[in-house]
Amino acid sequence: MVREGYKETEIGEIPVEWVVESFSEACDLLINGGTPNTQVPKYWDGSIPWITGADVVNQKIENIRRYITEQAVEDSSTSVIPKECLLVVTRTGVGKLAITPFDVAISQDITGVIPKKDYDIEYLFWVLNASRYYFQNLTQGTSINGITRNDLIQFKFAVPPLPEQHRIAAVLSTIDEAIEKTEALIDKLRQVKAGLMQDLLTKGIDEEGRVRSEETHAFKDSELGRVPVEWEVTQLKDVISEKLQNGYSGPETDGDNGLRALTLTAVTENKIDISNTKYIEADYKRVKDLFINKNDIFVERSNTLEFVGLAALYEGDIPFAIYPDLLIRIRASSELILPKILLYILLHPKSRAYFQRFAKGTSGSMKKIDQKIIGNLPLPLSPLPEQHRLAAVLTTADDQIAREEAYRDKLLAMKKGLMADLLTGKVRVPKGKSFNL
Repeated sequence: MVREGYKETEIGEIPVEWVVESFSEACDLLINGGTPNTQVPKYWDGSIPWITGADVVNQKIENIRRYITEQAVEDSSTSVIPKECLLVVTRTGVGKLAITPFDVAISQDITGVIPKKDYDIEYLFWVLNASRYYFQNLTQGTSINGITRNDLIQFKFAVPPLPEQHRIAAVLSTIDEAIEKTEALIDKLRQVKAGLMQDLLTKGIDEEGRVRSEETHAFKDSELGRVPVEWEVTQLKDVISEKLQNGYSGPETDGDNGLRALTLTAVTENKIDISNTKYIEADYKRVKDLFINKNDIFVERSNTLEFVGLAALYEGDIPFAIYPDLLIRIRASSELILPKILLYILLHPKSRAYFQRFAKGTSGSMKKIDQKIIGNLPLPLSPLPEQHRLAAVLTTADDQIAREEAYRDKLLAMKKGLMADLLTGKVRVPKGKSFNL
């Protein structure tokens, strides 16, 4: 039954004062782009920004890599799209969108959209943004996937009166701005943490809680460079309580039959993502010693060069799963090193560079390290009381990042839900009501 104040349409239930229109009805013009001849110098290094689909990142024009001249516009198929119009990437990146912040020339990857006056450009942006997966499913072509102009102009969507378009766009833009600010803060916090790791794992903290410097504290030479005199330089194999251990990978089972096992993707930087598991066939007697325990560290022994050697710490209390063969388990000796400190050392740029330097493999993409390489990792070893101080500072930094990431994820979920509800009229934005996060 259709709700009061709503009507049934070809795209579903919408408010009675809304209409269903095709994208062609919302546009005054759809404008194609092109690429000036790259062999003609007079076409390039002018004053007109020219972009391709690759320049549209995170639904914005991120940067301008190339500029063209007026002559290039006159002599080629490129077109200049005015400020405050819509750009739709229809090839090599279908689903990307941007509102032009200034006049910009476009390549053949992009279609410029000049909207009619009774359409809010940001509302159209959000309509297409919500439908990007629909367009991605329409992609066609062999070498360059794309959609046709007909795909675009025949797309149908719900259209509220212009004032409500403004209100809907304002709500979604408010959430988007909050997401951007939160992501910028996360990036800043990560940079701060990286700086902390560099200082704390090479200079340490004295009893007063101050980062050491050679002006105020004694240092000594070591194979890792200058380190505090209180520190030792050793190898990972000398600070573990039992030998390094590869995991086990068995055939995956249907449903939840078998033993639960981590997947390789369960290892994210710092922590184990316990949602990334599967069920496998395995002889319990063979794998009973492979269940993950609190404070176990896992290192990826095979991955791309960027990620090989990535480490994560399991801080849960329940040994609910085993781990796969492509992970190597490290158990720190509690009398020598805190698991958290060992994790931070494994994630330090010097350790990451060490693993990348010794990684082997004939494959162009996948590289491998083994137990010997991991065991021979040189590492700085500070006294346990200092390790506790170091861990407290770095854990605080991790907690700050985790809080902001959780808030960002909450905003992303809110945005996804509101896009579906607001753009169909399921949830209305009353006139004069402000939206607060």
